[in-house]
Amino acid sequence: MILFRIASYLLLAVFTAGCAGLSSVSPGEPCAAAGFTVVDDFAGARRGSCRAVDDDRVLLKIREEDRQVVNPSPWFSFRIEPEAAGSAEVTLDYGSWTHRYRPKTSRDGVTWQPVPEERISLTRNGRRATLTLDLDREALWVSAQELITPDVYDAWNERIVRSTDTELSLLGQSLEGRPIPMLSSPGERDEVVLLIGRQHPPEVSGALAFFAFTSTVLDDSPLARQFRERFAVIAVPLLNPDGVVRGHFRHNVGRKDLNRDWGVFSQPETRLVGNLLDELDREGRKLVYFVDFHSTKRNLFYTLPDDATDPPRFFTDWFERARPRLAGVDYPFENDPSIGENMTVAKAYINQRYGIPAVTYEVGDETDRDAARRAAVVFAEEFMRLALER
Repeated sequence: MILFRIASYLLLAVFTAGCAGLSSVSPGEPCAAAGFTVVDDFAGARRGSCRAVDDDRVLLKIREEDRQVVNPSPWFSFRIEPEAAGSAEVTLDYGSWTHRYRPKTSRDGVTWQPVPEERISLTRNGRRATLTLDLDREALWVSAQELITPDVYDAWNERIVRSTDTELSLLGQSLEGRPIPMLSSPGERDEVVLLIGRQHPPEVSGALAFFAFTSTVLDDSPLARQFRERFAVIAVPLLNPDGVVRGHFRHNVGRKDLNRDWGVFSQPETRLVGNLLDELDREGRKLVYFVDFHSTKRNLFYTLPDDATDPPRFFTDWFERARPRLAGVDYPFENDPSIGENMTVAKAYINQRYGIPAVTYEVGDETDRDAARRAAVVFAEEFMRLALER
């Protein structure tokens, strides 16, 4: 568990009083203190309005993208551009939300390190977090999670296509017209496995598991080749590019939680997948397995009861095989099997439509990244072995 120092309400009151009368800078405009400037001019940014409180102190108001957001995933991401070496004190004001993600910093926007716990102070109600950051002359990115934006996906897709027999195509476009790529193994196999990623923008740890799992299924190992001789693999790595680029807490730009839109298909992003499923049905091809990658506060699989899928007991057998191989990996996980009441969630919709094993693969927000990748490889390999036996 991550421990934070607790800031007192007295200090909060003094700080808030000190802000009175100072003007705020709106999102999208540079926010200058004496020693540095805070900007949000990049994909994935969410800085909110910004107020310089002192020469080295700023207050950022982190707010959701729209009033329909109910999930507590307060995303933030901004860049500090120093005038000189020194320090910055940044307070994140979450409004009615509470602090969730351990902040991470980067000098290049690519390689990230968590902010040390002793540099993070929380108010008692968790609605403000203050970060004390060391600055040199280089820019410093600060983000709730690593930035994995469409450019990162494009580079990953290209590597997969160069190193395997995978085909890259365009599933369609998002509401704002951004491309939604699709990867698929060659040949029209009758049995299809569908992998979906990044319905929710902040869920970066799930994206890392998606990369490792999907790479394992599409690589050139004997097991993967045998698997693809029987099963077609279709992967949609980034279903919500608009939300990712805009730094949303949860939704697409249509103010919709995409993982509450399955079967309804009111949004172009989910409708594209619905059209894909309809096309498979018309071709007489059968979706047989479905994996949807997400993040939450711990490593967790939302699955289905043993008797609710064809084939039965898939998840029980899958995890029994994976657990011994994870003995040397620090990756505890739980299985939560239930049908669920909301049929517009991807897992439930797919099972209702096809009666097949469908799973929401959740990775903990702060799970060690190397452990998450290694575990995903194990899960992918045991998934393939088990599917080939059924």
